[in-house]
Amino acid sequence: MRGQRMMSTSHEPLATTFIIPTGLPGPSGGSRYNKALIRALEAAGCSVSVCGVPGPWPRPEARDLERLRAALAGREQVVVDGLIASSAPDEIQAAAASGTRVHVLFHLSLLVDGAVPPDGSGRAAALERRALQSAHTVICTSNWAARDVVNRYGPLPTRVVSPGTDQAPLAVGSAPPQLLLPASVTPRKNQLAILRALAALTELDWQALLVGPDAADPDYAQRVRLFAEAAFPPGRVQVLGSRTGPGLERIWSASDLLLLVSRAETFGMVVTEAVARGIPAIVGAGTGAEEALALGPHAPPGIAVAPDDTAALEEVLRGWLSDPAQRAAWRRSAEGARGMLPTWDDSADLMLRILTP
Repeated sequence: MRGQRMMSTSHEPLATTFIIPTGLPGPSGGSRYNKALIRALEAAGCSVSVCGVPGPWPRPEARDLERLRAALAGREQVVVDGLIASSAPDEIQAAAASGTRVHVLFHLSLLVDGAVPPDGSGRAAALERRALQSAHTVICTSNWAARDVVNRYGPLPTRVVSPGTDQAPLAVGSAPPQLLLPASVTPRKNQLAILRALAALTELDWQALLVGPDAADPDYAQRVRLFAEAAFPPGRVQVLGSRTGPGLERIWSASDLLLLVSRAETFGMVVTEAVARGIPAIVGAGTGAEEALALGPHAPPGIAVAPDDTAALEEVLRGWLSDPAQRAAWRRSAEGARGMLPTWDDSADLMLRILTP
């Protein structure tokens, strides 16, 4: 937790190379996790190098696998992003057999992420299983992810390194309240369920922003846009695409409630990023986002709702929008949890214990 840095081991970690995918549409939670963790490891004095491997992961072509083999060759220790490792078990096995200490940084199964079509799920599962079974460690980014991968593939050498959180200023909010949906526009992130619930609440005052990349599933993104145009007055629901830097910070500052009602979620870094700003959240029940929402010692700053129960989501949103006392209570819970959130220094300490023989 913030301000409680763990003691590092007395041994030095091996020189470590992070092998990560490049050139993919984004940003994504996985890519942001990778960058933040590497930055924290470097700040802790760990010798880290980064090797980006381009390609249409997780559907690599022969030349992409050749690049991966070159990136793995002769390394003491590697941390391979799961998006790459899950589709390259032969390369992972060969590296481990050569004496390289191979860790797979496992964000989410390809079968959960929707990265493979249903008719390819059996082959994808077999590849992913072999890759993970060949790894020295399967580093999961939440307890939910660790349980999920073991339920899928049986006992594995799993360890958990949950995301940290950067300090952030308190959000100011807006009038009417601004609802923020920060996620890639995909069926897994489930924006249509939220918009359908909001369509029954047009008599109440609110505005909604959808912020995130929209190229992963163009058909779904188009359905979201068409629904927003048909169901709401102009400007009430804005589908903005990706935002970064000062523009994104302005959106955060003006937001009052985060909505991440995903069908599956490893952790949901945006949940703790919201809480760090005093913004409560509604998340998908049964997903890793519940883990993120429950980090504080007090009442959670929000609630979990079954992802496809539109009536329940509508009821929760109506209560929050209609009851100033409830809005104030959720805001107090979020503000109270800010100082209890884990930092990236905490994440780096956990990772160093894994990287040190």
